[in-house]
Order: sequence, then structure tokens, then C-alpha cells
Amino acid sequence: MRRAWPLRALLTAVILGAGLLAVPASDPPVANGVGPLPDCRLDDILTEPRGYDDWATTQVDWILGVGKDYKPPDRVSIFNAGVTGGGQVRRVAFDDLKAMATAARKAGVPLGSVSAYRSYRQQVELFGQYVDDYGFKKAVTFSARPGHSEHQLGLVIDFAAAGKSSFVNESTPTGRWLAKNAWKYGWLMSYPDGKEKVVCYSYEPWHYRYVGRDLAEKIHDSGLTIREYLWTNYTQVDPACVGLPAPKLVTPGKPRSCALPEPSPAASPLASPGGTAGPGGATPIPVGSAAAPGSPQSTPQPEPASALGQALPIGVALVVAVVVMLGFVLWRSSRRAARYRS
Repeated sequence: MRRAWPLRALLTAVILGAGLLAVPASDPPVANGVGPLPDCRLDDILTEPRGYDDWATTQVDWILGVGKDYKPPDRVSIFNAGVTGGGQVRRVAFDDLKAMATAARKAGVPLGSVSAYRSYRQQVELFGQYVDDYGFKKAVTFSARPGHSEHQLGLVIDFAAAGKSSFVNESTPTGRWLAKNAWKYGWLMSYPDGKEKVVCYSYEPWHYRYVGRDLAEKIHDSGLTIREYLWTNYTQVDPACVGLPAPKLVTPGKPRSCALPEPSPAASPLASPGGTAGPGGATPIPVGSAAAPGSPQSTPQPEPASALGQALPIGVALVVAVVVMLGFVLWRSSRRAARYRS
């Protein structure tokens, strides 16, 4: 009977170790934003967060930008999701885009696209054309400066009816369906009617940004715009930068390094979003992207870090240490028992 205790202890240690490894995961608290939504003013402050994995909460607007080097690497063709017109979005948006396109098609309003992902260089060309046509002060009311466009994030589509090249609006069947249902699939209208002083751009019933289903539901239920919600809950730029006096209207320059903290290069490349239509609903110059070859493979939305991820290495180390120690005790006990028998 005395020799059985090492085995019982070993089993106990394994059970305790398994219990330690089974600590339930807990989500980290939601970050608090820097404060009240600032007024619309032109600036070139680097947004924070702006890593590729922060796609849902990266804010770009008149003030905040992501710079010219932001190039999401995981873009796929929207054609493969059942949307006509060409262009690309990030893989993380693909599954919900496909589900939304399928639902729209069943409702008799299949989806098309005028513009989707746009690079910094493409936004330079588009915005420059608008400045030439309308002047800078007018252009910034309906088109984003390079580095400040949601289109560069790879999460935006300017929608049309399938097979059409003109934007939808809320008086058309496709536009009405999107306004009522897009949020259910993670897509929200960035620049709603009557919110020009809040979002800084004119009304664009065709411009939808993907933020994921969970966040889209929260923003939809809050009654806020994407800009208001992200500033309130996620944007982490230095408040001193946001409080700077409004600068003169200037053409895009090098963004100020005014975001805290600076992300590591590996975890956070810089990004920029896209513009919209011309004054009075004039159709902007479409800037499309070639469809990605092959069939896209969706990538699940990144999960937040959990307590399990932190406890796992510690738990494994403790279990290994206890097993090794008790194994040694069991071996010594067996040797001692063998000597007694001899």
C-alpha cells in the first residue's frame, strides 16, 4: 500500500495541471477613445490603431491617415463573391460579402461595384483630378486626400446595381436594400444623409465599409456613424495632437508622427481609405483593381488575446515539472522496493 502513493500523486498532478490549462478565456477590455469627436479640420496625423490586424477599428478621416505605405496583402476579387464590376477587398471581408451578395440576389437586387480597393497612388490620381476639376476646397468635401481614404483599407465598396456603372442611392431598389440590410452582414454606410458635419464628407449612399458583423451591430444599434463610434471607443491618437489648432488648407504632405504608441513595423503597416462621388451626385472616375487570380480563401476575423493564451505556457511548464519530479520519486521508490525484495 505504501508504494502506491507515487502513482496516486502523479495522477493528481496531471488532473490539477489539466485544470490549470482549462482556465476559461476572457476577452480584454475594450479600449477607451481619446475623448469627444473633434470637429472637421484637415490634418495629417497618423491614426492609431493602424495595424493590418486592427482593420475593424482603424479610423481614417479629415484628420487621421495611415500613410502611403499601407498595402493590405490579402486582397481577393469581389467577382468571386458574386459582385459584378471588378475590384478587390481584403479576405477578411470576403465571406460576409458573398453572403450579402447571395441574399441581395435572392431579393431581386444583385450587387455590382463601381470601385473597391484603391492604393495610395490611385487616390493621388483621383483626388488630383477632382482638385483640377472643382478646386481643392470643394474636392475635400466629397473625396478623401491620399492616405485618408477608407478605400485604401481594402474594406470598402462603392456599390452599383449588378451590371451597372452608376452608384446606387436610397431611392433605387438596390440602394434601399443595402441601407436596410447591409449592417446584418458587417457592412455600414460610412457617410449617411444629414451627417456631413459629423463625418466631414457629403452624403454617399453607395459607400459601405466592412467592420465585421459584431461591431456593425453595435454601431447600428448605437445610432452613431462609424467615425463617431471609433473615435469614442477605439481611436488612440495623442489628444494633444487632436487639440492642435486647425491648419491652413494644404495639399497632402508627410503625416506628423503624432500617434501613441508607435506600432512595431511587423505588426502595423500603414493604410489609407478612398474617396467618393463628385458634387451633386456626379459619378467619380472609377479606379478599379484587377481581379486576383484563383478562388479566394476566406480568413477568419482575428480573435482578441485571451487569458488562456497567456496561461497555457505557464500551465504546461508546471505540469511538466510536477510529472518529472514525481516520476523521479516513483523511480527511487521502485529501486528501494527492489532492494528490499532482494
